[in-house]
Amino acid sequence: MRLAGHLGKTLAEIDRMDSREFSQWLAFSRWFSPLADSWTQTGMLASAMLAPYCPRGKVPSASDFIPIEDKAPKHPNQIREVLEQMKLDLES
Repeated sequence: MRLAGHLGKTLAEIDRMDSREFSQWLAFSRWFSPLADSWTQTGMLASAMLAPYCPRGKVPSASDFIPIEDKAPKHPNQIREVLEQMKLDLES
């Protein structure tokens, strides 16, 4: 799915890709330039921006800003609740 999103194609269009092209994309992703992971990138940015304002040793990691955990994406209201809880945790 990440490849489809990266290429701006549907899964049906990716299914029509031959094995040689798919293997090339797989090698490219593994060795040269991993496909973007927007949650991790956003988490790293948020962590870096908060670092000057956090007490020493309490700087949040990038994974602290990934609200979907290891489950399927949540409803926007659930994500908002998780982010609000993270904010409360940082303030305490």
